[in-house]
Amino acid sequence: MYASFQYNRGRRARDAWVFGIVTTEFSPARGYFQVVERRDIATLDPIISKCIRPGTEVCTDDWAAYRGMARRINNVAAHRVVVHARHFVDPVTGVHTQEIESCWNGLKLEQKARRGIRKKDLQSYLDEQMWRQWRGGHHRQIMQNFLAILPPQYVVTDAAL
Repeated sequence: MYASFQYNRGRRARDAWVFGIVTTEFSPARGYFQVVERRDIATLDPIISKCIRPGTEVCTDDWAAYRGMARRINNVAAHRVVVHARHFVDPVTGVHTQEIESCWNGLKLEQKARRGIRKKDLQSYLDEQMWRQWRGGHHRQIMQNFLAILPPQYVVTDAAL
């Protein structure tokens, strides 16, 4: 969240937390992003459960809320951790979080290009970015891809239409 300060006056806006999870089945990686009030187990576990398939191997950093994830979440087959205080790619296991870091970078660059986003608009922005990652395709096909998903969403009941 960005706030503007002028002449050393004003106040800092409260930061908004965004939780993200990406799949590396695709290149570039595709993700799910959600604004969250808290970054604790009670908040993150239901989101993770909703986003991953049974048997998924999850790679994370060593954030406290992720500890013991394989025991708490049924879909997690294995949980591998990289400790960023030591290294960004674990030299023994090769575990890293570079795909999610790359996604964060892309999201932040777009935010900066827009000169920030109001907190109330942040989830809408994230939804748009997720749609672009999952359904958008090549920039010349975005409108075609968007129109292709509309008919199942709206049922026409008037025969004149």
